[in-house]
Amino acid sequence: MSPASRTAGHKLKILTDMHSLAEFGTENVSISVVPYPKGRYPVLNVMRGFLVSFSCDYIVLNFTPTRILLLAFCKLLIPIHRAKLVSLDLILTVPEGTRDRFMCCVKIILLKKVYRFLVYFKNTTGYQRIYRVAGNKFVYIPFKINSIELVLKQSITDEAYIFCGGKSRRDFGTLFSAIAGQPVSVRVVTPTNDHIAEHGSFLDPSQLPANVQVVHDDGTPQSFLKQMAAARLVVLPIKRNNLSASGLGVYIMAMALKKCVIISAGPGVDDNLTGGQAIIVPPEDPVALRSAILQAFHDDEYRNLVADNGYRYAMSLGGTKRLLASIAHWLAADCSRQDSSNATMEK
Repeated sequence: MSPASRTAGHKLKILTDMHSLAEFGTENVSISVVPYPKGRYPVLNVMRGFLVSFSCDYIVLNFTPTRILLLAFCKLLIPIHRAKLVSLDLILTVPEGTRDRFMCCVKIILLKKVYRFLVYFKNTTGYQRIYRVAGNKFVYIPFKINSIELVLKQSITDEAYIFCGGKSRRDFGTLFSAIAGQPVSVRVVTPTNDHIAEHGSFLDPSQLPANVQVVHDDGTPQSFLKQMAAARLVVLPIKRNNLSASGLGVYIMAMALKKCVIISAGPGVDDNLTGGQAIIVPPEDPVALRSAILQAFHDDEYRNLVADNGYRYAMSLGGTKRLLASIAHWLAADCSRQDSSNATMEK
């Protein structure tokens, strides 16, 4: 097929776990989705998916590190496989211990078979340094407002407490040190330690100051939103040494609720938020966090200014449909770039 005919009505065939991508083609490129195989046996699903993908242009998988690595291994064994492997929101961590360092070496080899990494943060230096992924393999895709329909319907109040919520790499210890003995009340809404430990977080009940209430809600978006929407401030202390974004979905949701956000610097924060959309503090610094909390809690004008900036930013991101459209448009554009490159080589 010539480049001209391909871009004038080409159907891009994609093996993916995001079935709705088929709705978001472009004027020149439509998208046909092949659903990623489901079943009780992940390795068997990968093998089935790999065989099916021989007829596809791309494999696009969302937040599935094991699948991505196994498919990369298949592509390493069978280099003639033509489908381009694309990962969305692949979470990699700093290796700790002998086993992690060994697995890091394995991942360095396998990740070379991934065509592109679609990520929600701009600072990819950690991935480049530790996992040796070339910088030109990263594509920044802005994230979205989670549960946008519920967010837009949620009533917003100010019950004069600080909300801290979520589960990924939350630094509750620094928060407790920052607000202990201060004239503010804090509500921590998070699952139990058994659940958040999988995401690099731990809440020590013995460190709990008198002005902190811990709420283990029912886990529904409605309950989480209700707690956040009644807060005066949203504070998200994140641990240092992150390679990818933590707290991203929560801070965007808070901004969409017109809340002033205080959050630790790191990937997905100071690289994405460059227009005063949040109050950004150094990670694991209780003194800086305390100062930011007290100023924003008591200074209405300052707090509202930050909240307004954050709200405009969140609204510009939209919801799931905008995110899927961004991914589909990138795929269509990449397809066109490949055609143009092939046409140049043929001349």
